[in-house]
Amino acid sequence: MLLIDSSPNWGGQQYRLLREALWLDAHGHKILVLCGRRSELAARIPKLAPHLPVKKIRSWGGPFGLMEFLWNVWRWKPDVVHTHSGQDAFWACLLHFAGWTVVHSRHMTMPSQMSARRKFPFRSGCARLIASADFIKKDLSVLAGVPETRVDVVGEGVDLKEFHPGVNGRGFRAEFSIPEEATVFGLVAMIRGEKGHGRFINAAAEVLDRFPNARFVIAGDGHGPRVEKLRRKILKKFPHEPRPVILVGYREDVPELMAALDVLVVPSLEEAQTLVIPQAFATGKPVIASRVGGIPEIVKHGENGLLVRAGDDRDLAAAMGQLAESPDLRRRLGAAGLELARRDLVFDDKMGLLLASYRRATDAWG
Repeated sequence: MLLIDSSPNWGGQQYRLLREALWLDAHGHKILVLCGRRSELAARIPKLAPHLPVKKIRSWGGPFGLMEFLWNVWRWKPDVVHTHSGQDAFWACLLHFAGWTVVHSRHMTMPSQMSARRKFPFRSGCARLIASADFIKKDLSVLAGVPETRVDVVGEGVDLKEFHPGVNGRGFRAEFSIPEEATVFGLVAMIRGEKGHGRFINAAAEVLDRFPNARFVIAGDGHGPRVEKLRRKILKKFPHEPRPVILVGYREDVPELMAALDVLVVPSLEEAQTLVIPQAFATGKPVIASRVGGIPEIVKHGENGLLVRAGDDRDLAAAMGQLAESPDLRRRLGAAGLELARRDLVFDDKMGLLLASYRRATDAWG
């Protein structure tokens, strides 16, 4: 199998590709990852999965890049070509018409207006499509004209051996001098505009007026200017030490981080279906999240979390305050999220759905 991503960035899409590649490799499938030479994926694979085969394309533009792309596919001769981003999906149309089995994943929201060129890889350039949430499947049908029978939904899954209520988060709290009695709200995401970091800080300032023992953790990396802008906002909102908002940067110890939180907050302005919500549920933590994209498909308001209006600082602060003042509510919502994770969000089960989609593609195209 050939897993391809032409994006230069690192985010949930690339992390998911890597997790899927590792699972497929561990279960006896022959895997090759194809990505850009200067991409974050190419840089991180040697550190996170040094045994995983990877080929690096020098350029995703121009005829020489296309020739290099086609040469790598021809040499590998995969049973399935699985694309993830725009340019690789467009180039893979040639493979589709040449008789290769091409599957394309869509992890992001669809633009409301799409040109015929942008629709083409979805409508005509692959055997099947994999949507990361039900709403993306509907958008592929409505906005791109793809028959729903050609789209499989494979949502985010979580490894229950890695994330579970028994993970100890005390070491993480101690590292950042977070008091044991503090209620800790956490935002775990790349520092990008649509992730709502500024909204989180605004809400934190309001919550702190009522709950001075609250702490607010922001985990994730991003481009330098965005990080510095966020840092300046924190200094302006909270000029005195010790500051209740803690920037911890990129972390490898995500299970311990999640265990250290009391509540995961996902204040995104747009979102498909982020991986951190299943991780929080599997750890027994409640979630506060924006009512956008595929989030309401797994976060049920008042059952396993609280949903708020995207971009509404007061609504977000009110939800955070509600959970800050009620440990019993946090426990009830967290228990329901844990039940959902164990029943419907197991990563092995999601990979079974992925393999089933591959089989449908090969059967349809074979």
